[in-house]
Amino acid sequence: MKKIAQAVMVAACLMGAGAAQAQLGGLGGLMNAAKGGGGGDISAEVNTFVTQSAALSQLTGRSVVAITLAFSDEQKRVQTKAELDAINKLTDTKEQKARMTKLVESESAEAKRLYESGEMKTRMATLDSASKKQVGDALLNYGIGALQAVALTRTGQSLVARASANPMALPQLVPVKDALPLLGKVVSDSGGFMAGVVKLAQGAKIDVPAVKADSKAVEITI
Repeated sequence: MKKIAQAVMVAACLMGAGAAQAQLGGLGGLMNAAKGGGGGDISAEVNTFVTQSAALSQLTGRSVVAITLAFSDEQKRVQTKAELDAINKLTDTKEQKARMTKLVESESAEAKRLYESGEMKTRMATLDSASKKQVGDALLNYGIGALQAVALTRTGQSLVARASANPMALPQLVPVKDALPLLGKVVSDSGGFMAGVVKLAQGAKIDVPAVKADSKAVEITI
């Protein structure tokens, strides 16, 4: 619960409570259904959950990559773009997911290193205007994803609880159980080093756009 509260606090830096509620409105139907109790057919709800969690992982993953690349040299940017292009061309969804996960883990570790070493703080204000915008947009997208991760985590937990009443439904829950740790990491990071990155960006006068009721994630070209 502490991590969830932290995630909401971080996202509050990016959006007001009313806007946050509106941003999560699309998840309302799924959450209400998950709370409905009973152990009936949940396949449609599971499919919706999996689709939304996959989209969220893409959003937050690309956000972390974008932040790291803002501090990278041209060679690293070219290499990362080539890897992203290769991943996008894959037709095997499992391989695509595995390679994207590996890339995001690597870039996330680099972002944490930059932050914890103090290098990010030193260099943040010296970024060019394009890189500053990239950081601001990426933080906006990550903030949206963090709020959605909180809601989806609760939904996934509710689906698992409902399925326990019907053992026949348990196999359907495998992708939900697989997604929950990834969602948990988004929530954890949003209350950890990403909160620090937001403060560094704001301290460097980087515009981190506030989310309004009709705001959507920004397309970031890496």
